[in-house]
Amino acid sequence: MIFLQGSEVIFKVALSLLGSHKPLILQHENLETIVDFIKNTLPNLGLVQMEKTINQVFEMDISKQLQAYEVEYHVLQEELIDSSPLSDNQRMDKLEKTNSSLRKQNLDLLEQLQVANGRIQSLEATVEKLLTSESKLKQAALALELERSALLHTVEELRRQAAELGGPRPDRTQPPPTGD
Repeated sequence: MIFLQGSEVIFKVALSLLGSHKPLILQHENLETIVDFIKNTLPNLGLVQMEKTINQVFEMDISKQLQAYEVEYHVLQEELIDSSPLSDNQRMDKLEKTNSSLRKQNLDLLEQLQVANGRIQSLEATVEKLLTSESKLKQAALALELERSALLHTVEELRRQAAELGGPRPDRTQPPPTGD
């Protein structure tokens, strides 16, 4: 995973493990017991928990969140700067940097929205196909049930007619009587 996603994956794994064990970690009263918990419990994870953690890491996209924190940091910096005297050029530079960062974040969010909309459309088409398939299968099952009912009725009718015509059916397992 390090080769695939770089060193950022170490941070992602740590976040995933801490997030999935948050309730247990919060039960501890001090840092020492938390460290003991992390040392002793996390290395003994089962295969299912490890797979869940790996899946979370692959789905995790912390770069967007870090960009949001970066924007928030710049806004806070700007508020601090506004309280201190700056030249107009310095303010303009700060505002341009913030504006550029916000534009980048806006483009990233727009890209995410487009991907999500495409996925929604794909899923809706899949749901529509599945509903159509389900409807066809229900119709086929109903037709087969009707055919089965008709065949059972026909079998009963044939049995009744056979009983009326000849009484009990001859037993075919015994040989026919000889002329002796």
